[in-house]
Amino acid sequence: MKNTIKKIFALALLLVTTAVVAGQNDALLAFSTKGPDCYADGTPVQVGEAYALVWSRSGCEFAGVDMNGQAVDPANNAVVVALPLAKAKRNGDVHCPLTMFQIDATFAAAHADGTFALVLLDTRVANAKGELVATGDLRQVNGWGFVEKSRVKAMGGSLVAATNAGDKDGRTQTTATSAVPAGENIPQPKITGIQVLDDYVVLTVKGTSPRLLYNVASGAKPGRHDNRHAAMGAVQGHPRADREIQIVTPVVPGQNFFQIIRN
Repeated sequence: MKNTIKKIFALALLLVTTAVVAGQNDALLAFSTKGPDCYADGTPVQVGEAYALVWSRSGCEFAGVDMNGQAVDPANNAVVVALPLAKAKRNGDVHCPLTMFQIDATFAAAHADGTFALVLLDTRVANAKGELVATGDLRQVNGWGFVEKSRVKAMGGSLVAATNAGDKDGRTQTTATSAVPAGENIPQPKITGIQVLDDYVVLTVKGTSPRLLYNVASGAKPGRHDNRHAAMGAVQGHPRADREIQIVTPVVPGQNFFQIIRN
């Protein structure tokens, strides 16, 4: 009971302190996620991953972000702020903790006709060991997704915050791939070799880009995607398109056709 009272007091103190610091006409947005949050392939979000506060003009949907972390539809959308906020709870679930962000009065006035929402980003890149690690860097956005059951509350000003609907368990997932910026050339991946080793299929792939994470879609027929994330793990493309990478997927009876896709 004492710990609960302390937490409530600390939160109240934070809100009061932040409100005093904010300008008279500024607005405050508080947001968080319930967790556990995950990437498109179902793997848990890593500590240090980025969440973005985004804005959409009234009557318009958020069209997403590109690989550079920019809004795809800048006329009707905006990425207000993106920060590496992902932290682990005591039980190990990674989520976005309660965060306060101050909206400048000028910006708030220019974006009063619209709503704010929270999205989760995928900024992972391969380290020296080939392991994917979250960077929080907007110059490497692999994917994004609306935060399910997020709380985005506006305090002060005339801003409108949106609460995204989602699964009943409150999970958050990066369900959409980031758009390729106009004028950027991305090679088309091609499977150059297939090798079956015990219970695994090793796919050799050429024509990849280091800007993307790749996965395998498998199915019972060509073009049929029974499993869009069949690989053991996503793999970052090679810096040279003429070099090959390997992606491993478990053998699944009836799923004998494979296609290389973005994670």
